[in-house]
Amino acid sequence: MKKSVFTDSYIKGLKTRDKTYRETEGNGFYIRVTPQGKKAWLYRYYYAEKDHSITLGYYPTMKLGKARAAYQALFDLWQSGADPKAHLAKLEEAKTNTVQKLVTSWYENYIEKERKQPQQIKQLINADIIPLLGDIELTKLTPALVTNALDKIVKRGARVHANKVLAALKQAFSYGVRRGTLQENPAILLQARDVGGIEKPRDRNLGIHEIKTLLSFLESGTNRMSLQTKLAIKIILHTGIRSGELRLATWNEIDFNNSLWTIPKEHTKQGEAMRIHLTKSVKAMFKELKGNSNCQYVLSATDNEPLSPKALSRSINRIQERVGIPHWTAHDLRRSFCTQLGETLHVDPVVIEKCLGHKMPKIMATYNRNEMLPQRKEALNKWSEYLTNLLVDNIVHLPLKESCI
Repeated sequence: MKKSVFTDSYIKGLKTRDKTYRETEGNGFYIRVTPQGKKAWLYRYYYAEKDHSITLGYYPTMKLGKARAAYQALFDLWQSGADPKAHLAKLEEAKTNTVQKLVTSWYENYIEKERKQPQQIKQLINADIIPLLGDIELTKLTPALVTNALDKIVKRGARVHANKVLAALKQAFSYGVRRGTLQENPAILLQARDVGGIEKPRDRNLGIHEIKTLLSFLESGTNRMSLQTKLAIKIILHTGIRSGELRLATWNEIDFNNSLWTIPKEHTKQGEAMRIHLTKSVKAMFKELKGNSNCQYVLSATDNEPLSPKALSRSINRIQERVGIPHWTAHDLRRSFCTQLGETLHVDPVVIEKCLGHKMPKIMATYNRNEMLPQRKEALNKWSEYLTNLLVDNIVHLPLKESCI
């Protein structure tokens, strides 16, 4: 084949023929012209005893200068002993090896199989990791990119949550290193103090008057809250349930006929199924939610997914100033439930621990085999009735002495 020195005018002037033909400048740099007039830049080379061809692009979208530069880069690779086509394949694979692909693999191959509560990690992945880092190629992932993503979480006021995301990222990236998809863990040197700060244990307990103020606010017609949020707060206060267990609850867990809520082991912190008695008031709350629900989750997002961890916290933060009591969180309601059962209703400490779903220490391990449902039912009925009566003016309020964590 005759060699020609390619110029813009030469390429532009190439005419169509009855059959596809090629012109070359030498050393494997070609242009192919079809009968339809389509012109493609090619690099042809010989490697491992085989002929290979790579399409670089199409004229006039790819001009001569860019085509020659692309060809030269591949030609230099070939001269160094590498296979240009294999090199390009690796580059394409790198584009698909993103943080999203890695954390999805980590979840499906490890978390979903090994963790007692995989749904919590899934929420972190969907709500934080993928939106902030998902599209980043693993080859371009750096500690700075990870830090910037975590800083965005901190800036929205979620310091503790940022630390949870950091912990998840460290584990996911370590998984990637073990699998060979990451060269090193870009989050390995990051610590909580670098992100959300060292977490101090909270000891916030709502006193009886604060609980009354909160309940009065929830019952008022001016609270401007969604039904889901209002009833979620009341259910947590009445039952002492963890907010995560309520968020992930589905309607098939609720037995209205027997007044029982059975939380599957996948959703409990202790990794064991737990039954909770539904008092008259709590059952009414669930029925109200059921009447306004059109999906499987008790508390649902708009896309038929469970309510995100951030949604309830954001809703609570929005009403803080209007409630008229010092700052509190959903978990503070659980802590207050614990304290009030002991100090106000004088419920047996073992029964309180069982209400909270705690495992007993070794010295009391015999209680772990007894769910104490009748005793817990009695305690929950007393507490639910007490909360209902709080809104009656002549209720007697007993002072608090100690906190419960």
